[in-house]
Amino acid sequence: MSKPPASVYQIKVTLNDSHPPIWRRVLVPGSVTLLELHVIVQRAMGWTDSHLHLFEIDGRRYGDPQVDEGGEIGLQPEARFGLSRVMPATGARGRYEYDFGDGWEHTLLVEKILPLEPGAHYPRCLAGKGACPPEDVGGVWGYQHFLEAIGNPRHPEHAELLEWIGGEFDPADFDVERVNARLRHKRADRGPTTASAWDVPELIFASDQSLLESAWARELSPNDQALAESLPLRRDLLTLLTYVRDQRVTGTQSTGNLPLKAIRAICAGFVHPLQLDRAIGKQVFRVRSETEVWPLFFVHVLASLAGLITGGPGRRWQLTPLGERFVAAPAPQQVWVMLVTWWTGTNWALASPWVYGAGELPFGLRGVALLRLLALPVGEVVAFEPFADRLIKDAQLVWPIPDQANARNILRALVTRVVINPHRDFGILATEYGPNPVLGPEYQELVALRLTPFGKGLLAAFKTVARL
Repeated sequence: MSKPPASVYQIKVTLNDSHPPIWRRVLVPGSVTLLELHVIVQRAMGWTDSHLHLFEIDGRRYGDPQVDEGGEIGLQPEARFGLSRVMPATGARGRYEYDFGDGWEHTLLVEKILPLEPGAHYPRCLAGKGACPPEDVGGVWGYQHFLEAIGNPRHPEHAELLEWIGGEFDPADFDVERVNARLRHKRADRGPTTASAWDVPELIFASDQSLLESAWARELSPNDQALAESLPLRRDLLTLLTYVRDQRVTGTQSTGNLPLKAIRAICAGFVHPLQLDRAIGKQVFRVRSETEVWPLFFVHVLASLAGLITGGPGRRWQLTPLGERFVAAPAPQQVWVMLVTWWTGTNWALASPWVYGAGELPFGLRGVALLRLLALPVGEVVAFEPFADRLIKDAQLVWPIPDQANARNILRALVTRVVINPHRDFGILATEYGPNPVLGPEYQELVALRLTPFGKGLLAAFKTVARL
């Protein structure tokens, strides 16, 4: 059935097997591609676009062929197919699957096809019901278990799952105006662990040749030069750069992330190769996105924001001239570039598993963190919790939930992820771990840290040029 091009589709998106039903009713221009429809469904439902997806319509599957290794799924390129072409009439149905591990399946139903209203804004959400489930909760059945646990204070996982979700969760929460605000936003509404580092309008250091020049790097002792040379983070970044240089790597269509083939090859070449698949009983959970692999995502973010590589959605990742010079530079200069990029060009919220505020940590946190790290006595073991608590107080970090004891634990975990762990990877901090007092020895947690002599010199040199 043919239709005029200026048509608007009224589509009901329903999360299959959800009880009570979770759904959204949206108006979408008939001219959108399936790739654009994917983004609309993500924003309307409230997902974070952290995992793979596909459409299945009339027996054909559509998605990003870059993630279909060997053609096993048989994906047609979603960017080449329009909504009006594949779902041409009222009553047409399709299936949208998100996160192949959790298996969130949605039914798309074309309820009406309407004429375009001059001056109206599209896409637009008309109605809906139910909060979007948390990412990585284990699918529909895992979500039911999650709701039972947080709703029952006597449940053995009650405290753990409440902390994991950030202290509170309302399964009935739905606000059509909030959804429409997301739909109006030009960029995807993603959490900090999945925020795209590739769609910055201008790479911060792309033309800054002085970035490779540092008095600290030139004046290092032979021992510190050797430490810089052996630093796993630096060597892992070089593994990424050489792979991108020597192979043809095209970013996925929806996010620009590395395709699965590249993820596996690069991670296998890391100093400490990463195990990307894990088995729990008979179930094998496979990595489907680089945002699920922090050590890889970390070095990719650093390389992109330092201007060493360029690429993005549907575009080839390749080294820039600065990237070529970086690969040939001495190890201390490489470490300096990485550290400056982390401190001055990166949203630290990328390292956090939770969304803080609007997805940006207070910028004052950096200045406080620099002062607190430099105040540590070199080589002396310092208890983690008092250090973190002072940093939280000085940086005025807050987590707005009634249970402030739980909020303090969440903020300590945030400090671990965005301050301690990255600086451990830079060789600035050494860390010590001990058994969790509640969960037992199988669950190790950070208990102490110490500033290394190498780290003291590196941070002190950075402080002389920083404007924090």
